[in-house]
Amino acid sequence: MKKIKILIYLLSIILFASCELGDFGDDLQENPNLLTPDQADPNFLLNNVQKEVADLLQDLNRTTDEVMRYTVLNETYSDVSNQASLNTEYNNYYAFLEDANTIFDLAENDESLLYHRGMATILLAYATVTMVDYLGDIPFSEANRADEQILNPKPDDDAMIYRTLLDRLDLAIDDLSNSTLAPINDLYYDGDAEKWIRLAKSLKLKMLLNIGDRDRINVLLAEDDFIASDDDFQFQYGTSASDPNSRHPDYNISYRPEGFSTFLGNSFLNLLLNDKSISDPRLRYYVYRQSNTDPSDTLLGCVGSSIFNFCYLGNAYYGRDHGDTRSTGADRNLRATYGLYPVGGAFDEDNPSAPEFAIAAQNQLGAGILPILLSSFVDFLRAEAALTLTTSDDSAALLESGIRKSMDKVLNFANAASGSTFAATSADVDAYVLEVMTAFAAADNQGKLDIILKEYYLASYGNSTESYNGYRRTGLPSVFTAPIFDPNTPFPRSFSIPEDAINNNNQLSQRPITTQVFWDKNPVGFIR
Repeated sequence: MKKIKILIYLLSIILFASCELGDFGDDLQENPNLLTPDQADPNFLLNNVQKEVADLLQDLNRTTDEVMRYTVLNETYSDVSNQASLNTEYNNYYAFLEDANTIFDLAENDESLLYHRGMATILLAYATVTMVDYLGDIPFSEANRADEQILNPKPDDDAMIYRTLLDRLDLAIDDLSNSTLAPINDLYYDGDAEKWIRLAKSLKLKMLLNIGDRDRINVLLAEDDFIASDDDFQFQYGTSASDPNSRHPDYNISYRPEGFSTFLGNSFLNLLLNDKSISDPRLRYYVYRQSNTDPSDTLLGCVGSSIFNFCYLGNAYYGRDHGDTRSTGADRNLRATYGLYPVGGAFDEDNPSAPEFAIAAQNQLGAGILPILLSSFVDFLRAEAALTLTTSDDSAALLESGIRKSMDKVLNFANAASGSTFAATSADVDAYVLEVMTAFAAADNQGKLDIILKEYYLASYGNSTESYNGYRRTGLPSVFTAPIFDPNTPFPRSFSIPEDAINNNNQLSQRPITTQVFWDKNPVGFIR
């Protein structure tokens, strides 16, 4: 992370220098903030682009954590997806796009930058497709074109953007296949072009499943060149608390003296605790309990009320129901909070304390990860495609593979639980897998799909974008209930265009949150 700080600092110097003006006159007609290719170092820019994408994806995930029940929805759907909700993410996306486009300009006549361009193209595709999945039509082809005086870029059709990105991913694969010089800092794959190629193909799979393109998915399956367990696309956080704070953002909001500022969702906790005949082996890795006592009925305020789906799950797993908009009490140090995976917090060994004091070896001090696209995710996506699109894959084999890969990653995360008597065992995993696969074998196709999406939901903890897409794509898992205090509010099939964007671009107009992105072809109101 120190390298990131140094490189970003040097980039800022270059940006500052480019803003200085010489004599008055024609120089004033040049945009002082526009970084031109001859002023930029591609390695500095690429370093910035890598961090910008991680920040963008993390911020988007945290927005839908509430919608997808990982944390409590303590407001309405309209509030969480309103015109202000993605202002920062929207602005950050276009700042990232400017940096990426500068890399493309630099590489246009320089074959030594093929790796740089290939990386930047894949990162651009990932960031852009995610923005499209949240917002639908957005400015793209005309965006960041100050050189052509396009100050109010028009939004492009979301389906067209998908098609463009799929083509550009093929170009990125060609660039990486022919590259000879890796960048100074490849924060994801340490200069391994083959891993970037596998990521590009895995991202294509994810996009093609949204579209429902069986033929192109089968072409990818025949190539069989997706990310493997040691290719997981993830961003690694550090342990520095300041100058800069490099820790996982969710560690920052939960491991502090005043306690956890929100609640984990009871729906999510219930799946971990009660969905199977045994608790999910990942439970103590996902969740850390600050207390070993039950909150009082007065503090809970929901005991005996029929409106609540769960109220309290017991054994100090203190969360809140979906759509519980009540004010909170003085209970921040009693709530169940983020654990070891993925935020780099503490492993739960029945050792309750305020998380900041959980300083045993099991606490990774914020050195968590952002799980962007994991090999387990790819298996779940392939399993879904096998059922819904009748691809050439085996849905049962891929479901089991996805579960086992997820378990292996979580249970061995940073080796933090190694040797603990509370660590999950291989027998625990086998029992869990057997129960899932037995239910899968007995279910009809809709039941099988429900099981796949539920297991994907549990495995994608830390990346609610995947759950959000899956829920809109299939309406599953079926275990979700409506917000308790506002059950008739429409589910956000997309997010509002940010208010700042509309104010600054006369080509944009607001759309309701019931607007469906092009690949969401399901009926109105079929999810809640």
